[in-house]
Amino acid sequence: MKNPTESQRAALQKRAEAVARRLGASCRQGGGLSPGGRAAVEREAARILRGGRAVGASLVLVQGGREEVFCFGLARRRPRMPVTPETCFRVASVTKTALALGFLAAAERGLLALDADISALLGYKARNPRFPDSPVTPRMLLTHTAGLRDEGPYLALDPERPPALREFLRDAACWTDTAPGASFRYSNLGAGVAGVVLERALNLPLDEAMRVLLFDPLGIRAALDPRRISPARDLACGYRVYPLLPPRLRYDAPRLAVRPSAPFDPERDVFAGAGRMLTDSHGAAALLRLLCRGADNPALSSASLREMYTLQDGKGGILHAGRTLGAAALHGVFPGFAPFGHQGVAYGMCAELFFDPAAGCGAALMTSGLRLDRRAEPLVAPAFDLLALAFGALRAPER
Repeated sequence: MKNPTESQRAALQKRAEAVARRLGASCRQGGGLSPGGRAAVEREAARILRGGRAVGASLVLVQGGREEVFCFGLARRRPRMPVTPETCFRVASVTKTALALGFLAAAERGLLALDADISALLGYKARNPRFPDSPVTPRMLLTHTAGLRDEGPYLALDPERPPALREFLRDAACWTDTAPGASFRYSNLGAGVAGVVLERALNLPLDEAMRVLLFDPLGIRAALDPRRISPARDLACGYRVYPLLPPRLRYDAPRLAVRPSAPFDPERDVFAGAGRMLTDSHGAAALLRLLCRGADNPALSSASLREMYTLQDGKGGILHAGRTLGAAALHGVFPGFAPFGHQGVAYGMCAELFFDPAAGCGAALMTSGLRLDRRAEPLVAPAFDLLALAFGALRAPER
């Protein structure tokens, strides 16, 4: 998710207020949703999803440790499988938020440092050829200020036969004209390089590294490889949704879950860190609870969590990012909240995960297919409307 401009924030706030008004008043009681409030959220979410011709979705609300899960539609069209709380969706670029948590956990274990040159872990000098004396650090990769760009050679990469990362990073066309740390430029390539750095730090495939650092300590079912989700029947597919034509399969999770394993080779694993995480509603809720509470826990210390949602401007050689680690700040959009988080869009699927540590609450959305309207960028509708509905319900007064 790119940083929103002030004009975009104003437009999003206006839209969010209109969505929240549909809930009416007094939809909460006892610290959670009242029966009538839950029915109102379910009704309005179903209406928004119908408008987006959604295949299926899961909406998760967390506040004060309590979670509310809403399931809609189908995880797979053939054979027809309904969405349940156990359905595991690919969350695309929401992976970047989890990846930042993995880096913080690795830093706590002394396996890497956020402001160290990534060259030491990669085993070769990783530099923007225009700035050979300026190191690139994990903090820069996690805030999209490293100077790596998605345009050019990255778009031409074959995921099945990528070149060695060492050779790729020597190409000046993969880099911007600004020095590392000098400016923000959203980059999936940068997130992919971050994933390789974490693999090198633990000498494990990224999926395994994230299991050790984050997924197992949180006790959640999550993975960066569908082969690791069990049972495989819980995997959702991804469908491209069109205004008139039937949805078209674009992410065949069951097929990917039985493909042969490739040898571990970090030099050719530049895609995993950008957007391959899968989890279910309980995993999304656990991530939200971790991010909302900010307290010591088996995964991360409170100090690391504070670093997670501190704006990184002026830290570690970064001049301006306008972001936290692995997340964008979405302040001034949802009345009463100042959340951080990320959106993910891939193969027709759309995901959202946003949290407000000050308010102690957050919301997540995962879908198997949704018609996307990009006129509301940097957050696409109707996914944004569902996020606005969730925060409207979290803000509603108690009875």
